[in-house]
Amino acid sequence: VTDKFTESLYVLANEPSVALFRLQEHVRRSLPELAQHKVNMQSWEEQSQGAIYTVEYAC
Repeated sequence: VTDKFTESLYVLANEPSVALFRLQEHVRRSLPELAQHKVNMQSWEEQSQGAIYTVEYAC
């Protein structure tokens, strides 16, 4: 019983570091996809602005 209690305290004491590790892991996995999404959105915005400009001045 004492070993389980000590082990539980050890896990709880180190929980913040585990949480930060998981957060860092998530960011490293997600960041390239988010960066590519940003590039795609910027490209789409440029294309749509060009189309809007063309429509406005075509009339």
